[in-house]
Formats: sequence, structure tokens, C-alpha cells
Amino acid sequence: MEIDNFPSHIIEEIKNTWEIWNSPPILSTDSLHLGDIELMNLNNIQEG
Repeated sequence: MEIDNFPSHIIEEIKNTWEIWNSPPILSTDSLHLGDIELMNLNNIQEG
């Protein structure tokens, strides 16, 4: 089956899913614990 045979909304959904799966992870402050943020800050200070 050719990809051109799929409806355009299905192709768009597959494309969007592919891009999400293959994009680098995005860190949000919601996903980090305060201790992790403090540790990252401490590492940055020591490196700088």
C-alpha cells in the first residue's frame, strides 16, 4: 500500500507523531524536582 493512498489527515497525524518521537526531549520545570534544579544550578556554578 502506498502512503499516497492514505487520507491526508492520517498522513498529517503520522508526520506529527514522527516529529514528536524524533525531537529532543524538552525539559519543563514541572517535570523536575526542586532538588534536581538546585543540583543543576550547583553544577553550573562549579563549571562557570
